[in-house]
Amino acid sequence: MSRYRTHLFLCTNERPADHPRGSCKARGAEPLLEIVKEEAKKAGVPGPFRANRSGCLDACESGPVLAVYPEGVFYTVRNREEIARVMVEHLVGGTIVRDLVISDPPRGS
Repeated sequence: MSRYRTHLFLCTNERPADHPRGSCKARGAEPLLEIVKEEAKKAGVPGPFRANRSGCLDACESGPVLAVYPEGVFYTVRNREEIARVMVEHLVGGTIVRDLVISDPPRGS
């Protein structure tokens, strides 16, 4: 049994500015972590849940990336509205937010 019902990982990895894949931090991920926590509480995400920053989730081109476990769904989240949709539709309502899903498998760093 998992310690958390839901575990959220927001990539905040940083690469050099000239890296061809870019990075989630360069795409504005850093301030989104607090928004993830706020919107999860606001939506009433069933607990226990945990939201953490993470290193590279290997979907750099689609960042900022939010990974939801135990489902293993990876989302592109760029703002409060997209984060709120993930919390309400997926984590509370049980429906994956298809238009925000990153469907390609990791390419490797």
